[in-house]
Amino acid sequence: MTVAASSSTLSRPELRALLLRFIAAFAVVLLTVTTIAYFARPAAEATARGFVDRFGVLGMALGTLLADGLSFPVPPQFYMLMAIASGANVAKAFTAIALGSVAAGAVGYFLSEKVSHWGWMSRKTAAPRQVLASSFARHGYRAALVLSVLPIPYSMVCYLAGLNRLPRRFLGLLMLCRVPKLLAFFYLVHLGWSIG
Repeated sequence: MTVAASSSTLSRPELRALLLRFIAAFAVVLLTVTTIAYFARPAAEATARGFVDRFGVLGMALGTLLADGLSFPVPPQFYMLMAIASGANVAKAFTAIALGSVAAGAVGYFLSEKVSHWGWMSRKTAAPRQVLASSFARHGYRAALVLSVLPIPYSMVCYLAGLNRLPRRFLGLLMLCRVPKLLAFFYLVHLGWSIG
């Protein structure tokens, strides 16, 4: 998400646009998984079984940690698809993915908190940090709830929270809010696989 430097809060049209992007992301995930299931199910199942046999749920957790911590190009939904297409234990797979994601947020927060005093880092992140700081000042911990449903990368929000040195309770709430979002995506992947 790009944030205009001149704005310290999001306007209603901007918020509405972000929510529409969030819904669009759900639709894209559902359509993508349904298409893969319909046109490439045998190959996808073989790939998924190979991934799970080689890397297991630990690989899903590590992959998600990289995805959500470093914005690695393979998103958590990939690991969700690997779990579902392979027939792996869904509860174990989801737990691993959720733990990897939550850990990524914590690592990002604490690393950002450590470098927050670096002048060049402070200057480079001034605009988005101001938006988050203003949102927190205005809405308090409710800001974490709003941020959790917007299509803003989870890692970015955790980095900004660390750079702003927001209370660790705010990070805890961000982490709690991350799990239902992951669960919603997991359900969509499962639904798409079932439809296809």
